[in-house]
Amino acid sequence: MARTRWTPDHISRIEKPMLSLQPRGGYVVADVKRQLDRVASLMRAGQPVPPISTAGLRQARFREGYSPESVKALFDNVAEWQRQLSQQQEAVEVAAGERPAPERAGLTWSREQQVWVREITFVSTRFGSSYETDQVDDFLDNVLRAMANGEPLPDIRSAQFHMARPGRGGYDAAAVDHFLDQLERIRPLS
Repeated sequence: MARTRWTPDHISRIEKPMLSLQPRGGYVVADVKRQLDRVASLMRAGQPVPPISTAGLRQARFREGYSPESVKALFDNVAEWQRQLSQQQEAVEVAAGERPAPERAGLTWSREQQVWVREITFVSTRFGSSYETDQVDDFLDNVLRAMANGEPLPDIRSAQFHMARPGRGGYDAAAVDHFLDQLERIRPLS
């Protein structure tokens, strides 16, 4: 798979976002920064960025937070950049004869299935059994990438995540396992 050619401008806009703050009710700054750090690391590695959800972002009730409108606009911009870069890369590969013209004869995953995976949120816990958040997020990125490309899902039965260290926090293991059970049962439309 070819590397995505993110420009320095794309990366700079993520590393130094122009997001407006509001006194109360905005998204928790740390949550937004965590999402943007993940996006920036994918961009620096030349990887595609799957759709980013605001569903997992907490609202800052009594503190300053990022305006939901400005965060959503930035996430929408990233999705548009990804779409444009994917189209450009596909056109280059077709022109170079590296890939046949797209027929989209692969698997078809419904929009609802993709939204369901993209919008899933897991409760973070510091107590009890929990999985490393980065590993679960990376797996979900791979699932979304496969769906977007019309490919089979990664092998769900072999998905393994390290347990989060006590006190550090991670995604509730039971909730992740339940989601994986549900994910294993979904089928593409064709």
